[in-house]
Amino acid sequence: MDTPYLTIRAADERDVPAMAAIRATEWETQAYWERRIGCYLRGEIGAQHALAGSVVFVASLDGNVIGFIAGHRTTRHGCQGELEWMDVVKAHRRQGIAGQLIVTLAAWFVEQQVLRVCIDVKPENAAARGLYTKYGARPLNAYWLFWEDIRVAARRAPAGKLIQRLGSPS
Repeated sequence: MDTPYLTIRAADERDVPAMAAIRATEWETQAYWERRIGCYLRGEIGAQHALAGSVVFVASLDGNVIGFIAGHRTTRHGCQGELEWMDVVKAHRRQGIAGQLIVTLAAWFVEQQVLRVCIDVKPENAAARGLYTKYGARPLNAYWLFWEDIRVAARRAPAGKLIQRLGSPS
């Protein structure tokens, strides 16, 4: 039997329903997230303080989207970039997939010459805070973490995962 590969690639419109379904398990509806993620992917909406330049990557296993990460350029909190969303299907959490997604987005930020990157994380979300801290993020305030230099995260590829990265949009 062949070992399945985790594939991380730039998302496209066909991935929106799968990403929306993942987000909807935690908050809001699939229709809400299809509109929101679709508009973000097309550059029609952005976060507060967002600048032009965004990306969404999906992680898939055997052709099924099991996670994604989104980020963009920003001026929020004196940062140059912001990690907007990241989510992994519950059944695939704690397997290094989120780490692979962080490393992929970090590499994209570095390509864009964006080094200071922030992320909004609820204070009570210890799991997320622990993950981002593991990849070099530090507290900015009660709700925000940041990387002074995202290259720290870009260098922390998790070991032991079979991964194929396909095309990074510029």
